[in-house]
Amino acid sequence: MKQLRSQKWITCLSVMLIMALCLALGLSGVLAGAPAAQAAETQTWTQLPLYGSMVSSLAINPKVPTTLYAGTNGAGVFHSVNSGTTWTAVNTGLINKDVLDIAINPSTPAILYSGTLGGVFRSANSGATWTAVNTGLTNQGVNSLVINPKVPTTLYAGTGNGVFRSKDSGTTWTAMNTGLTNKDVLDIVINPLTPAILYVGIDSNGVFRSKDSGSTWTAVNTGLTNKAVSSLAINPKSPSILYVGTQDGVFRSKDSGSTWTAVNTGLTNSGVKCLAVDPATSSTLYAGTWGGVFRSKDSGTTWTAMNTGLTNGTVTSLAINPKSPAILYAGTGNGVFRYDTITSYALTTTVAQSAAGSISRSPDASSYAPGTVVTLAASPASGYVFTGWSGALTGKKNPATVTMDADKNVTAFFTLKVTKIIQLTIGSTTMYVDGSPVILEAAPIILNSRTLLPIRAVVEAVGGTIAWDASTQKVTIVQNDKTLVLWINRNVATLNGQSVNIDSDPKVVPIIMSGRTLLPLRFVAETLAMDVQWNAATRTVTITYTT
Repeated sequence: MKQLRSQKWITCLSVMLIMALCLALGLSGVLAGAPAAQAAETQTWTQLPLYGSMVSSLAINPKVPTTLYAGTNGAGVFHSVNSGTTWTAVNTGLINKDVLDIAINPSTPAILYSGTLGGVFRSANSGATWTAVNTGLTNQGVNSLVINPKVPTTLYAGTGNGVFRSKDSGTTWTAMNTGLTNKDVLDIVINPLTPAILYVGIDSNGVFRSKDSGSTWTAVNTGLTNKAVSSLAINPKSPSILYVGTQDGVFRSKDSGSTWTAVNTGLTNSGVKCLAVDPATSSTLYAGTWGGVFRSKDSGTTWTAMNTGLTNGTVTSLAINPKSPAILYAGTGNGVFRYDTITSYALTTTVAQSAAGSISRSPDASSYAPGTVVTLAASPASGYVFTGWSGALTGKKNPATVTMDADKNVTAFFTLKVTKIIQLTIGSTTMYVDGSPVILEAAPIILNSRTLLPIRAVVEAVGGTIAWDASTQKVTIVQNDKTLVLWINRNVATLNGQSVNIDSDPKVVPIIMSGRTLLPLRFVAETLAMDVQWNAATRTVTITYTT
């Protein structure tokens, strides 16, 4: 599955049910929001973390298919043991890193071969180290490799100067070109049931077949109207059925190549770079093209594009997991993609009292891939304030994030705004809250041009709490999500742990007077999101707080 050297790569009941459902929903209460959904499974391509280079070949360990190899243009071979989740370069001894094909010994998968622009390299330790094995290989531009599945010490190399065979695991090679009128071999496949039968795709000269392990070759091109063959694939269960990929699409033979028929219905990109046949359901095959991947479920008669998530459409190699054939890998002009069934999780957001506000989400979707972090922002309607979350989120943080590792439900709560008006007069121990009098411990004073007063009554009037620590002369005020700490005779306070200056005048500090703690009113009030207004004529302070 590789490429050219220079191109590599059901009605009535239904209505009643719907009406009943709608009625049930209409009577379900005051909660309004996105429809509930459940985890779903979708098939899509996912970019794997091997990119930045064209991947010309892919090979999967037939016994442990979570192990795979990728051959690249210029960066050598990469090895993954976790289905492509992570990759490691394995190039020790691989002195030529333009890897055009990789073949794995089916009996002993630790033995593998790389066909490169500098000949064949063999590894006996799963790619950890490589040794050049080129004795007798007079052309070292190796486009394709194939191993005899019954006698895996025998392998074939397709090169720019014909076919070479080795019977000793690549140690020595012999040219096998009798009958080849053009020796620029771009791909080579072997009949898995009768390994003496091989096929090669020749640049501009079509397909040649050998029935004697490559000793002699015969052109088999009847009906093959385009002989620019870039790829070959054989049905592993019925090997008389094979396919060729050309610049005019796919051709199929049902008679071991003797005759060919174009099979391109639905194949909207005819530049076929690679082909792969499902080993379990051999009527299913895939074509990698200049415009993505296409799938046929009827032996090529019709095709459907399957490119969701495939961000690079130049597909140069394909590989199918032999034990889980729904998993497919594509080598592209920019790395490797995996096609798999992905579980997605549903996020259902609801607003308690639908007119009170709304929830936005980013990214905006109804379901998400596992691990996706979604930001939710609650926006109150006019006259309302956000009061907190329930469900998968708690607290009052807004915006807030949720990590999608299951189906999740989140509800946002809002309440009508309430405005309190507090009035104080310098020298008076009576404070008014919405017109109702409250007696203060001490009257407000003016000191250093700032109003100071015992702040407890103000804080508690707006729903906060205040605590005094005599040992450290510290006042701690908590209001909603704010914690404000002040110290006697210090011009610096902390807000949620961060230092803040109380006033530009360093003399403006909390004090103790006549046994009462007096705090700078404006600083405390404005820090707690209150509006403070001063009437010099009446020496009155008006505090407005909306909650």
